Amino acid sequence: MEATYFEFEFIKKLNMENKTNNLLISPIGIEIILSLCLNGAEGTTQREMIELLKHQTIEETNDNANKIISELNKNEIVRIANGILTKIQPSELFIRKGKEVYKANIDKLKNYNNINKWVMNKTNNKIKKIIDNLSPDVMMVLLNAIYFEAFWKIQFDINHTYEKEFKNIDDSKEYVDLMFLRGEKLPYYENEFLMAVKLDYNIPDNSINAIVILPKDETYLEQGINYVIESLDDNLFYTIVENLNKESNITKVNFYLPKYELEYNTNINEILKELGMKKAFEKEAEFKGICFSHDLNLFINQVIQKNYINVNEKGTQACSASELEIMLESYLTKDETAKDFIANRPFLFILRNEKCPKGHDIIFFNKICNLTKENK
Repeated sequence: MEATYFEFEFIKKLNMENKTNNLLISPIGIEIILSLCLNGAEGTTQREMIELLKHQTIEETNDNANKIISELNKNEIVRIANGILTKIQPSELFIRKGKEVYKANIDKLKNYNNINKWVMNKTNNKIKKIIDNLSPDVMMVLLNAIYFEAFWKIQFDINHTYEKEFKNIDDSKEYVDLMFLRGEKLPYYENEFLMAVKLDYNIPDNSINAIVILPKDETYLEQGINYVIESLDDNLFYTIVENLNKESNITKVNFYLPKYELEYNTNINEILKELGMKKAFEKEAEFKGICFSHDLNLFINQVIQKNYINVNEKGTQACSASELEIMLESYLTKDETAKDFIANRPFLFILRNEKCPKGHDIIFFNKICNLTKENK
């Protein structure tokens, strides 16, 4: 089965590298931040990014992003924010699109602390830090944050949460808190290899819900869950969705769900390259439309995302922060024909006056053996 939407391709590719690990990702967060960045791209860089996002033009990409942002912002339980932190003067068009389409706030890029502060503020302090450092050659940082918090329409009784056995993917066993709904009427769907249940949140328009999908075969844990992910495409997923929305599929279910809390962060550079977005990460990237000055050679340094989720008897709290760094090529790229001198081990630093007599010319002699952040 072929995935025809960006989110399915992205999830599948990420899962290929994490077949025995937990995953927590926001495809919408990645899509929004790439769409914003696309407004400064040209040539092959622009074409690859548009194709990755499964669109035909920048206008289509911006319209799609604007619809997503507007739809999410209709509901008070979801907050989405975008930001542009910059050291350089952005082009008028890039800033206009950032403000009008992406509702982005523009600010000065100082250091990694003001990036982390932005993220912490937009995720209600749940994600306190997205990066530990920032290269001085990063000229601009694009940011996206999504925060969600809602109560279940049918809440789990805390008195019905018990410590039960959970089979890990490697067939080891752990005892976890398992929440329980006994014989509850829920939207239910199954096919030959999976079962699915929809849980509604206490939202007036019922626009947001949780879909829990469980492989039927308990024997092959790793193969089961990964087969489901590998099978996901628009046809299968929306078959599940359509069936869960049918009144005829309301079924009495004894529903068990672990109570859990999880953090997950990932760098997705290589995944985006594998999906066809290569030029954007190269020193020849075409991002002339980002900056007021067309003389700067800019490229994407990294795209990272950090996520948090808490599922309990009352409801769900989840947030995501995405960061895209745009770097100045001329500072980072080294001359491959030159020798490397990288003082990342003990070295000497000597201040000398050439006019003084030999043997009397050293003003300062400095041997560096150990460095900490406090030495900087």
